[in-house]
Amino acid sequence: MDCHGYLYIKENMKNYIRIISTIILALVADLLTKNFLFDVDYFNLIPNVISIASNGGNTGAAFGIFSGSTTALIFVSILMIVALFVFNVFVKNKNLFYSISFGLIVGGAVGNLYDRVRFGYVRDFIYLDFWSTFPIFNVADSCLCVGAVMMVIYILFMSGKKSEK
Repeated sequence: MDCHGYLYIKENMKNYIRIISTIILALVADLLTKNFLFDVDYFNLIPNVISIASNGGNTGAAFGIFSGSTTALIFVSILMIVALFVFNVFVKNKNLFYSISFGLIVGGAVGNLYDRVRFGYVRDFIYLDFWSTFPIFNVADSCLCVGAVMMVIYILFMSGKKSEK
């Protein structure tokens, strides 16, 4: 194997380690917070900003759309996770920013998928007190949103550039 082949494999391994580490961290953070905070009656974390309280579970997706469609959402979640990994194979210029965004998206998706499969609903418990119409959410939802925004930034501004060496 020549020097370039070795460097390519080394860089690929580094990106996969970053991705897997981010997925694990996102998933652990999501499941731990759900296990410890979902059954809390009410707790004001930051006055007039964030509160923690159980909502009884969300059988739908974001903003309550597709409520009661747990089986369909499980199927769509699995398809999206598979599609993300296929997409990942074709991304050439991966960097730390890409790896973290990809890991956050997959980690969040797996966290909510776990809830749907195990409980039949997603455990949401975080309320934004200053925005009463904002949906109740969890750490997995946060990971998905932050990861998606990061991925859009990566695709628009970074994907054409050479990977950091």
